[in-house]
Amino acid sequence: MDFPHLAGWMALAVTLGAIIFGAGRRLGREEGAQARQREPDGGESAFYLRGLNFLLADEPDKAIEEFVKFVRINSETVEIHLSLGKLFRARGEVGRAIRIHQTLIARPNLSEGHRTAALHALAEDYRQGGFVDRAVEAYRQVLQVDPEHRAALAGLQAMHENEGRWDKALEILKRWELVTGEKDPRREAHIRVRMGLEEQQRPGSKTGGDRAMEQFFEAIRVFPGCVEGRRLLGEVLLTQGRTREAIEVLEGVKNSRPSHCFMLLDLMRRAHEQAGDEEGFFRGMRAATTALASSPRLVLHWARLLERRGRPDEAVEVLRLGKAHHPRALVIVAPLIALLDRRDQGKEALEIARRHLDGLLGAQEAFQCGRCGFKAQDIYWKCPQCHQWDTMDPL
Repeated sequence: MDFPHLAGWMALAVTLGAIIFGAGRRLGREEGAQARQREPDGGESAFYLRGLNFLLADEPDKAIEEFVKFVRINSETVEIHLSLGKLFRARGEVGRAIRIHQTLIARPNLSEGHRTAALHALAEDYRQGGFVDRAVEAYRQVLQVDPEHRAALAGLQAMHENEGRWDKALEILKRWELVTGEKDPRREAHIRVRMGLEEQQRPGSKTGGDRAMEQFFEAIRVFPGCVEGRRLLGEVLLTQGRTREAIEVLEGVKNSRPSHCFMLLDLMRRAHEQAGDEEGFFRGMRAATTALASSPRLVLHWARLLERRGRPDEAVEVLRLGKAHHPRALVIVAPLIALLDRRDQGKEALEIARRHLDGLLGAQEAFQCGRCGFKAQDIYWKCPQCHQWDTMDPL
């Protein structure tokens, strides 16, 4: 059994043990002063110990049987029901978890705190089971009782994002900010980008374009490094003939997000060409790619553009300088070797290849999440692994 799996079961076992111990102490106090220090009776303890042993042996089904026996003896222990429901959900037995939590909610004498906990657990059951509308309604019921319930806010936020309900997602995000005092500008920016895209795609709307631009502008204001917002706004401005404004929006990424500047390179070139200032574009890119803070990906894309424009000598020099600034950037090394080989400079190409042979043999990912380390060839604005927004940087 792998260690993380064991650690998870151990954590659950310790939690259940603490609950059972506490339940025993409460029962003892209720029976009078002479029984104040009474521990759980032998039957309850036996069920718990057997369940713990089964968890350690990676036999959760048998462990559940023992814990269920305890619940049958002491059916009033709400915490045990909640923990069992969580265990069932973790095992993928969503139906059993739902029944446990529904039974708890139906109790007429359940305290408000326990009812809220059971409602939230039920929402989590529905969410895992794919019952979207029921999950949303359960989260809303939790927030009606406790408007500052952070777990319910986070769950409802995730549900709205997964379902593409971007206006609702923004509404919950604003509530989260009020409750926690924590802002998430990257998330808000990308929610607004998607709201703008919806406006663009709305059929028959005469004002949809304007509303889309408002959302793109707001996305950039909230998070100036929102590359997708800059790209979409730049495209709209170019379509409207507002070339200078488009250039300003696009080139703003050089300061706000230089590592991602390469993603807007072609659009920047188009904007400068439309403005009749192609030389200004080349001048700006030479300055950007020769700076010490230049991105390896920007160096690569600029060199490729130069080669396509029939300027291979400049492309080679750009790659050489980029390699000097980023000696470990294989994304520069491989194209430099190929370009040198095409220009009959095989000796230099062979020497570079020899020095970087091990790295060149392995597959190279293009982007990595700064939060969880997830790597991919393509950029994901929302990390598939940790589900955080705009955390992927080029390698």
